[in-house]
Amino acid sequence: MSLKALLRAGKELLKAKKPSATPTTGEQTRQITYTPKPSQAQAKELVTQELKNPPVVLKKTKPLQMGDDLAPAFGSSTYDWAMRMGRSKYTADEWLDHLTSTRKVNFKIFGKPATKTVREQKRFKYDSGPFAGKEVNVSKEELFDSNLAVFNEAGDLTGGLLYAAKKFGLKLDANEVGAMIKLNPINRLKPIELGVNKGAQEAFDVANKNAKNYVQALQVKYRGTDSLKRNLDELQYQLQSDGVPSRPQLDNMNEFLKKTTSELPIDQKKALNKLIGEVNNKVGPLKNNKTRYGNETNYTLQGGKDYRETIFTLPEDIPTNASLRNKGGHFGDEIGDVNNIYHIRYDTRFTPDGKKVFMINEIQSDVNQSVAKSMTKAQQLAGEKRLNPFNADLELNLLVSQRGKMLKDLDDALANNEFGRVNAISSSMKDINTKLQRLTTRRNTYSDDKKDYFPMVEADSYGDHAIKYLMQKAARENVDYVAVAPFDKVSFRQGYKAGNERFYGYANGKGIGKKGKAVLPDVMGKNARFYGSSAGPTKISLSDPTRPYKTIGNDTFKYPKEHPLKGKEIKSQYHSSTGQNPAKGTKNIPEGDPRLYFDAYAIKVVPLMRNTQKTYKSKGGLVVDMFKPIRYN
Repeated sequence: MSLKALLRAGKELLKAKKPSATPTTGEQTRQITYTPKPSQAQAKELVTQELKNPPVVLKKTKPLQMGDDLAPAFGSSTYDWAMRMGRSKYTADEWLDHLTSTRKVNFKIFGKPATKTVREQKRFKYDSGPFAGKEVNVSKEELFDSNLAVFNEAGDLTGGLLYAAKKFGLKLDANEVGAMIKLNPINRLKPIELGVNKGAQEAFDVANKNAKNYVQALQVKYRGTDSLKRNLDELQYQLQSDGVPSRPQLDNMNEFLKKTTSELPIDQKKALNKLIGEVNNKVGPLKNNKTRYGNETNYTLQGGKDYRETIFTLPEDIPTNASLRNKGGHFGDEIGDVNNIYHIRYDTRFTPDGKKVFMINEIQSDVNQSVAKSMTKAQQLAGEKRLNPFNADLELNLLVSQRGKMLKDLDDALANNEFGRVNAISSSMKDINTKLQRLTTRRNTYSDDKKDYFPMVEADSYGDHAIKYLMQKAARENVDYVAVAPFDKVSFRQGYKAGNERFYGYANGKGIGKKGKAVLPDVMGKNARFYGSSAGPTKISLSDPTRPYKTIGNDTFKYPKEHPLKGKEIKSQYHSSTGQNPAKGTKNIPEGDPRLYFDAYAIKVVPLMRNTQKTYKSKGGLVVDMFKPIRYN
């Protein structure tokens, strides 16, 4: 089938894009989302181009930017690799050879030699730009999420655009393949950030500082006026409070403002009213962004500053799932009617030399945990028990359009007694009918053998995405490290869970039994190599170094009897509160004191991390991958 016929049937690849209204990681890089939009004008234009047969103009841009001049927050190295195919059109098999690594394997069946084709993941290196010499891969998960190619557990191509192209003899150019990659739902994930917004915090700090400076000047000026001095002292005390002022604090401040201004000359009264009014105005944006789990000590290590929560969502219906939209187990009230894919909870801490650190308390995907636990990697990406409906309309339309032709071919084969051909056509018809049924039917809520589809099913996938998001945010906010709280600091508080030990690991980067590699430290190590950075154990603060008086608490954890470290106890210290002044039960632990710090695994942030991040892991499993899936919780 020619591209002209394909377009006439309404099967053209759609290339429309729509920038998100909320840039999330800085002014230069924006969260760009891609949505399919029918365009008859585009279809006619492509038909005209095909008839004239002009050269294809490839949408090449900087690495990971997927043909866009405006850099997205995340991008695809697979798109970059697709562009290397050049300006011609290629068959499905040629595209498969480009996107996977194909080799022949010799073996024996009943003593007789045989050969089979094995497709593994494609690895390639960038030959120019900031990632020159860095190796990346085309992951099976990205091919699945894009609905570009779906492989069954045996490694056979069974779905996606390339399946339809192969079945019906279509040839595709790099821009058409690239369009499918851009329409991957992972490129439309949107972060919802809760907690201290950097811009709002800075605005409040400036307003608060201006008010304090003016009150201080008045304190000096009126130090001999007792009643006015007392009111100014109390007003200054209210302005000195740490963090976001509570409603009672604001009420007290405004009460003493009234008492103070009643004794001031009109010009000073106006100036002070204006400054305190600015403080009140700047509090609103901070309080509208309230977090949910900052005080949940089973999941959050006390002592951090600027605690935040980020929820990555996919605000679209997923038609083949049991529910069109699933809020997940957390943040339902905060995020509204969207699909909660995963969340991050983190705060800010410091190294002994004063460098800032984003420390992760938790990364979790409620919707994908059960899928990862119940399916092998191959089952997750086979398209049978877990169906990706995104970008499936092209394949669906092609199957529908071809079914009529196949019925005629079947009649012809029957009339000519071509039973081999009858069997082949019947098998294809059955396959088409099965696909149509899957793509047009919502999953039964109580079906045990089917699972909902959400992108980034495995813990290492959304863990990698979260680390890259925080690396980029850290680079843009002048934060020096991204660290993960060791298992024996936070996660062990929930009781022993092997998944948490494997996922978060220890300060040395080890996993179960303090051996092997834990997931997040391993992800950090790979990203460090890709970005020319470093990763490893790093000392970070238990609490704010500028508040020296600490209330100290201790946790005691014991490994269960089935664990390699059975019976061993761990004692872990934390700071439950801090203050500027001594109080009963507190200890003075000043900045630089070794007792203030603990070890955590961290990646050093470098300027290159400000740019577009790669959506999928730098290295992944085989196209036919029977590895045991990573369990989490």
